[in-house]
Amino acid sequence: MASPAQLLVVSPDSTLLRVVQRCAESLGHEPIAARSVAQARRTLARVRIDLLCLDSLLPSDDVECFCESLTTTADGRSPHVIFFGPPAAKLVSAALPPFLRGKIAGFVAKPIDAIDVTRELARVLSGRSGRARRDDLLRVGGVALDGVTHQLLFAGGGAISLTPMEYKLARYLMEQPGEYIATAALLQHVWNYPPDSAPELVRAHVSNLRKKLRKAGEEALVHTMPYHGYAFVPNAP
Repeated sequence: MASPAQLLVVSPDSTLLRVVQRCAESLGHEPIAARSVAQARRTLARVRIDLLCLDSLLPSDDVECFCESLTTTADGRSPHVIFFGPPAAKLVSAALPPFLRGKIAGFVAKPIDAIDVTRELARVLSGRSGRARRDDLLRVGGVALDGVTHQLLFAGGGAISLTPMEYKLARYLMEQPGEYIATAALLQHVWNYPPDSAPELVRAHVSNLRKKLRKAGEEALVHTMPYHGYAFVPNAP
């Protein structure tokens, strides 16, 4: 992963501040909270910010003046902006404040969901442009697999990054939640290997995936049943 990004989250809503901070920290970034535009100005005067998160609850006139005051740094960069607003603003650009139309790098609809927040933070900070397709996000229970960033996102705000093969394995299991998939079937459909080859390959990748899940407190998501195989057993959303 690239070096940690510095985030400034501006909102009078303590719940939104808490969720965004937790999601940013789970991705390895450094969030700073501000409850008002005035406080955000003071922070920006002393800290270089990579990403600015703005809440629709903030006074529109104050936010407009604040955004107009943002200048590029010596290396020609200015902070990306993620806006937290009503669902209509995602579908109809006219629902966005005029000064933000065409200028925001990301959008999260309210009431916010930790998975959506984590995914949008990861997408914007990865340097991707444009909106990721919604079919790149596979949701099963309280877990989502992001096809853009190859991360597992948890409703509690955590996230883990997967290798390309771990991603393929997790996706195949998640597409059939609760069903036990035999090792031979995984070798065929995930690795494109003959069904009677290298069962230790599957065991090794399942073990690595479980180690990452264990660190996130989510080890129980992947179950093993002798002679039946492996299953992704979703938790509650």
